[in-house]
Amino acid sequence: MAEYKQYVNLLLNDEKYGIDIMDIKEILRMLDITKVPKAPSFVEGIINIRGKVIPIVDLRKKMGIPANEFTNSSRIIVVNLNGKQVGFIVDQVEEVLRVDGDLVDKAPAASTSVDNRYIKGVARLQTGMVIILDVHEIFGRNEASALSMF
Repeated sequence: MAEYKQYVNLLLNDEKYGIDIMDIKEILRMLDITKVPKAPSFVEGIINIRGKVIPIVDLRKKMGIPANEFTNSSRIIVVNLNGKQVGFIVDQVEEVLRVDGDLVDKAPAASTSVDNRYIKGVARLQTGMVIILDVHEIFGRNEASALSMF
């Protein structure tokens, strides 16, 4: 019997992606972000949520996707990354998907504009394909340690 998983379905430049709901702490509307000098180019800055400082990353920039302006639909997805909370800015959060594990395939080589290391798989749904991201692979060890300084 196949195992079902839940993914938060999100958009980056009109492409559908999913993040395992178990990796997500919360989803926030866009907030004022404080810029941080000498931060990596993909780090937009930091926010303060309930007394906790969280670095904010533009997921498009980090993944090499052309950046756009933030809109009213933009969201910050706060994830737990190696014991540290990090916020990812995405264009839009659509819904939570419940996906049969049998419908998730390994990512084909050169299937998208995104580095395959960042992809856990591709979910085949009635409404189309959703690229499942591996949030733990999006940051290398050096980048993760740089984020832990915030």
